[in-house]
Amino acid sequence: MIDLLIKNGRIFDPGQGLDFTGDVAVHKGKILALGENLPYAGERTICAKGFFVVPGLIDVHTHVNWKGNYIGMPADLGCIPNGVTATIDAGSSGVSNYQALLQYLNTCEVKSKIMLHISAGGQIMSKQFPENINPRVWNIDLFERAFEQYGHKIAGIKLRISQNVVGPMKLYPLKEALKLAEHFHTKVFVHPTNPPVPMETAASLLRGQDVMCHMYHGEGHTILENGKISSGIWEARKRGVIFDVSPGKGNFSIRLAQEAIRQGFLPDTISTDLNIENWNDPWDFSLLMTMSKLMALGMTFQDVILSTTVNAARLYGDEEMGTLKPGTGADITILDLASQSIAFEDKYKNKILGKQALRPMATIINGKLLYCSSDTLAER
Repeated sequence: MIDLLIKNGRIFDPGQGLDFTGDVAVHKGKILALGENLPYAGERTICAKGFFVVPGLIDVHTHVNWKGNYIGMPADLGCIPNGVTATIDAGSSGVSNYQALLQYLNTCEVKSKIMLHISAGGQIMSKQFPENINPRVWNIDLFERAFEQYGHKIAGIKLRISQNVVGPMKLYPLKEALKLAEHFHTKVFVHPTNPPVPMETAASLLRGQDVMCHMYHGEGHTILENGKISSGIWEARKRGVIFDVSPGKGNFSIRLAQEAIRQGFLPDTISTDLNIENWNDPWDFSLLMTMSKLMALGMTFQDVILSTTVNAARLYGDEEMGTLKPGTGADITILDLASQSIAFEDKYKNKILGKQALRPMATIINGKLLYCSSDTLAER
């Protein structure tokens, strides 16, 4: 008798090149086996007929500092009912308060890491109170302590280079943050909406595996120059710079994204920028709805699954995630690719009509069934 048996689902794992109808056996928190008509009985059996069974989805850009700052979203509530098994908090805290966030996240079922904000207090109230990112006030000793004790939980360093944040310093904080990241052998996550310089100028400073967030933002300088993806942006991708969607409510342009995708500039990772202000909001409903929106804009089902599993796991820094390989941790998402007319809109009133929507059917983390739709009970 095994713990959990998922029956007759369409097993789709782009990392392993798998796409077939069969079963998944889960026992003691691990994936035991994949195959057709597996000879196991499960203490719990899920009928996944007609649904996709994919590696657990990873949302690499959220704000889940619940009760810790203005926009903090409850991590489990925002993730688990939407098929998300792991997330990275996007700089909600800095060296003065990150331990409280880590303590809270340790109480959650969803797996998590954090971006450590370059500002000591993190992003508290981004619109009303831009963070102080002046390198002159950085406490390097506190960074040393954070990475020494909690480096395994820190995905990288976060900073915003929007004009209202950097002011006359322009790219000076970014240059200094890159030096700091080099010292700690970690990534830099950059929020570039309305940057003080062309996007390709900012991207030219980034190293391979650094992350450009909000890649399809439409404020000020963007990744498009004269209607085309700028050569410097293509060069950054060739160097290994990671481009992430993280749309939020205000960092996404449907028209720009559609044109960029048409030109072949797809995201490496898809995330939400989920926070308490945009949870269940039409602009940024959930990770699955963001994936559905990008499918409406020209990405394929395989594209969006690859971006939220294999690529996201690589960014997260855990080789056992983003796969259904036997022996790895049983983080699994079951979803429905439903035929559904759905209108997506951005803050500029641009609209795109999608014909398909991804819907969550079940979420499994470390072999534990934490969410299950009643649709899995229906006879099909």
